[in-house]
Amino acid sequence: MADGIQILKDFVGNTISEKDFEQQLYTNPDLEKILSDTSITWQGTYLQDTNPFLYLAEQDYKSSIGKLNAHGTVKLFLSKIGVEFTSSTQYSDEYNLILSTSPKYIDAEPDFIEKYILPEDKTLSKTDQKLYMKQRYAELFKYQTKPPQWIQNPNWPIKNNKPLFFLGQIAIKNGDIFHDNGGVYLFADPETGAIETVKQFY
Repeated sequence: MADGIQILKDFVGNTISEKDFEQQLYTNPDLEKILSDTSITWQGTYLQDTNPFLYLAEQDYKSSIGKLNAHGTVKLFLSKIGVEFTSSTQYSDEYNLILSTSPKYIDAEPDFIEKYILPEDKTLSKTDQKLYMKQRYAELFKYQTKPPQWIQNPNWPIKNNKPLFFLGQIAIKNGDIFHDNGGVYLFADPETGAIETVKQFY
């Protein structure tokens, strides 16, 4: 059991990578046994309908939110069984960096952000990382005159890993076709010129 506990502590302390931790989840029976212990109750937590092992196995360790979820769950588990640990802030820092640099009119999927927005050079300072990410957003999410003013959550279309070009939006007010007021957002495929619309209502 000590080996499994040590792996959990190493992950929380960032002395093993998320990739290595994920590999351990699938190949280390000791780790599965510890995390699936039915004598530990999770009533009143987000784990009450599952267990830590299954929850951790479902996470996407290539995405910032997946790594953050896993990190938080392992910390919760270690606290629950009374094991002291030293926690790294790497995953929360990475997630907060993404939140702080993403424009309010964009809500891209984690996989897209990981692949096209985050800098590959992890040695950059936080200031340089933020600058790089803001530049990447500006390069990829282009618009005619001003960005969309979404009525609901941002829904910028991305086709073949390329955001469409935002042309503008048309207000829908007191129309005969739609029951509610709202807006139509016009996007164009830069390669084909094809127009795509997104409708949102109040």
